[in-house]
Amino acid sequence: MGTILTERRYRDESQDEDIRSPYQHDKDRILHSTAFRRMQYKTQVYVIHEGDLYRTRMTHSLEVAQIARGLAQQLGANMDLAEAIALAHDVGHAPFGHAGESKLRKLLKPFGLTFEHNVQSYRIVTQLEERYASYPGLNLTRATREGIIRHQSYFDNREDILKSIPEYIRKEVAEYLPPSLKQPGLEAQIVNIADIIAYSTHDIEDALTVGLINWDRFANQVEKLEINFLKKIIDKDLVANMKKLTLRVSEPPPEIIDKMKVRILSHLIINHLIIKTAQQTKINLDSVRGNDNTLEYTIREQDEYVVAFPSELGKQVEKLVNDLLYNQVYSDPRVKMMTVKAERILGTLFDNFIQHPDIMPRITQTRLNIDYTLSLEKRNNNEQTLLAQVVADYISGMTDKYAMDTYQLLTQAYEKAL
Repeated sequence: MGTILTERRYRDESQDEDIRSPYQHDKDRILHSTAFRRMQYKTQVYVIHEGDLYRTRMTHSLEVAQIARGLAQQLGANMDLAEAIALAHDVGHAPFGHAGESKLRKLLKPFGLTFEHNVQSYRIVTQLEERYASYPGLNLTRATREGIIRHQSYFDNREDILKSIPEYIRKEVAEYLPPSLKQPGLEAQIVNIADIIAYSTHDIEDALTVGLINWDRFANQVEKLEINFLKKIIDKDLVANMKKLTLRVSEPPPEIIDKMKVRILSHLIINHLIIKTAQQTKINLDSVRGNDNTLEYTIREQDEYVVAFPSELGKQVEKLVNDLLYNQVYSDPRVKMMTVKAERILGTLFDNFIQHPDIMPRITQTRLNIDYTLSLEKRNNNEQTLLAQVVADYISGMTDKYAMDTYQLLTQAYEKAL
């Protein structure tokens, strides 16, 4: 199976003098892609223009890649493959984070289409990214493509992902989802849990740093929800580390204490979750090694992920994300206000482009073969569907800033177009 996993869809140019492994090639192609570069200015939780302290899609993806690489090393997995999947797992996100994704999904529904960022990531690396003369997409290995389409965290619903796969790629995607192989490969599972570790930790760090939630309220919620691993870290490990800080820095100012307290907490949480995940996963791997099939197949045959938190810890991390973060951070009125603005911006862009596709860039228009003098209502169903897909692809590829600038250009009479 190892040979199959490194296969690419198209034959590459001869690279006899290139000593990089297939997965190192994948990693480099993703890093050099336009879609990856744009993540620098795409929202993770907070819109990027609100401040430069927040994480973006790019910084989040780099952090996921680092955690995934470390876990892969501990588990004897392929570090380059894990890193490649991690770097590409979010390239399909729309501007303004999950708010942008939700809005695009609503806008596409009347056209019989939908939007899901994992599927969009797959379409980008296989079709939409244009960097090579011989083929569309990035021509990544099968293992990396599988890891992208089978990415899933607490915010991803497997059924939603499957329903979002367009008809024209359903057959090729089905190759990665055979009924007999219920789970993705080891490295893909590593990335999935690395993603959860990264955002559950760093969203807390960002929220505490900018005051979306204060320390007392945060600690009270941790105790109330019985997130015991985090309570122990705060009460014991964080206190011990802060004492070390006061020994190193005589009478540090309150601002330094607050800043270091947040950063140390983030480090402690990540370290704890990585250690516990590695320990539990080694136990799980040992329990499935006895199968006659190769370990690669056996991992995929399991009813549950092999790469996992210990059961009780997993429940507490889920509480951290679905209860504490969702209710105290993601639902904060200030975050909701950014969501409302994002929905208005994307709705306006979509309406303008769907009615006037000739105002989109010419390179985007090359995907259309339509009469630009016709109104949307006079187009046949196939033309409407294609137009809606191209408009959604164009908007989803925008950075937050570019979306806001384009909105400004379309709605402000005195904004110059040249």
